[in-house]
Amino acid sequence: MLFNYNTLKVILDTSTRSIKVFLNRPEDNNRLNIEMLFELEGLASWLTSHLEVNSVVISSETDEFCSGFDLNELKIMSDEKRYKYLARFQRVIQSYKALPQTIICDLRNGASSMGIELALAADIRLINKEGQLNFNFLKEAWVPMCGGISLLAELVGKSNAWQWVLSSKKVESDRLINSGFVLDYSDSCDELMKTISEQSPVARIQAKRAFYDTVHKQFDESIHFDTACAQASMKTDDWRLENEDSEEFTAARDFSTNVKTNYTNTPHM
Repeated sequence: MLFNYNTLKVILDTSTRSIKVFLNRPEDNNRLNIEMLFELEGLASWLTSHLEVNSVVISSETDEFCSGFDLNELKIMSDEKRYKYLARFQRVIQSYKALPQTIICDLRNGASSMGIELALAADIRLINKEGQLNFNFLKEAWVPMCGGISLLAELVGKSNAWQWVLSSKKVESDRLINSGFVLDYSDSCDELMKTISEQSPVARIQAKRAFYDTVHKQFDESIHFDTACAQASMKTDDWRLENEDSEEFTAARDFSTNVKTNYTNTPHM
């Protein structure tokens, strides 16, 4: 067996020289855990040396693509291990953006929280017409840290990104399609893989590189600022609370004191 993963199901499509990758934690709404990040990172490493692969589809066999982080796992980590985990998440996003293959994300009926950031690793995103994306980062006390602010704004415009994140909106497929963030299912994954397989491999790789070069410097610079804001907010431990509508979140005045006391000692991702 070429691929032997616990959290991913990988299928080769020889007719289009493509790979379909299914997030495979249905018992937990495909939440991201450390094993999944390791396996996604390992697959990215394999893909860098297999230029004969034209495209990669990342999807799920369940209705929801990904609902964010596995909080039960994060809660038992030390601060140092948790920061390393988040740094690995950033590396996974960046590594898929830089791959020579065209990356397609099939969002199925939608995603939420950091699952949306995982979708930002793709070059092309699809969503069902009945689907929606739940921009509930702030309800879960997470600051987007892997392009969910800067790269999202580049893709859909600052106004949309600003409003979606700060309002914690559930954004319907029609608006997502009109913004250019996703395509609808009229462009199926199989059709896209076939079209991509008919392209000149060298032209395809160079075109993706040209697109990547236009955004990666700005993306790399903004990641540092996103990281700093995310680290600061994590000091409150609000993300540990189970209830999204909790009234137990740390008061902003208390947060200011906390940051002045602790932020300078926060490890860098």
